[in-house]
Amino acid sequence: MSTEPERLRRTLAVDGGVRTPKAAEQIAGRLRGQIVRGEVVPGSMLKSEKELLADFGVSRPTLREAFRILESEGLIVVVTGARGGARVQMPDLASSSRQIGYYLQIKQTTMADLLEARTEFEPTCARLLAQRHTLAALAQLEECLAAMRVIAAAGFGSPSAFVDWVDLTRNFHELIAENCGNNTLAVQARALGEILRAHYRISLRSANFRPSSPDTGAEVIADYAALLELVRARDGAGAQRHWREHLLRAAELTFRNQDRNTIINLVD
Repeated sequence: MSTEPERLRRTLAVDGGVRTPKAAEQIAGRLRGQIVRGEVVPGSMLKSEKELLADFGVSRPTLREAFRILESEGLIVVVTGARGGARVQMPDLASSSRQIGYYLQIKQTTMADLLEARTEFEPTCARLLAQRHTLAALAQLEECLAAMRVIAAAGFGSPSAFVDWVDLTRNFHELIAENCGNNTLAVQARALGEILRAHYRISLRSANFRPSSPDTGAEVIADYAALLELVRARDGAGAQRHWREHLLRAAELTFRNQDRNTIINLVD
């Protein structure tokens, strides 16, 4: 039976002049596979450096280069000290969202484009939420809505209040997706939410940007409260229809403050 070092050496052979990945890339690939398949769960440690060196039959610099690859992907963090080593972690979704946002900004994506996408997929999340929600999910949404009512009651007299309002509205949207029972939709919602949050924070520094008024806040809260009633009633079709109508209204409210063809901006 072939040993791991022997298999690795065969894999690293060059055939026909085609570039074959370096040993560090091959090792990173093996470890990456273990992580994403759940063979090593977030929070646990990979084997010790000594054990991995024996498993792969490579030098310490090669193994550490493999670790750097996995660190750059957000799959591990290398802990120093007596109890150190490579600890597995969940990838940072916020970092991935920023990369998507930069791509969209380079592509000259407009606010109209971004909000159109949200209007297409979030109503589906609302329908699934109504059909699948738990009491814990309802409690999270109600808590978020209660915090929004506090800010709206105090008005939007400062940029910091508006930032808090934006964060809470994004949290509400993300809670809808995170509790709808579909991981793919939840990731889409989180990425879009991070992009919108970053854009609004930059926009606040513009002299031409006008934050929400108390009347606007009341409209948003009324729509959110109506959605919660539909969710409680497990009215999936009603929740989907209502949320689509809300998102269309929300887009128009946004376009009162910014031109619909404004390019999203995520950097100072």
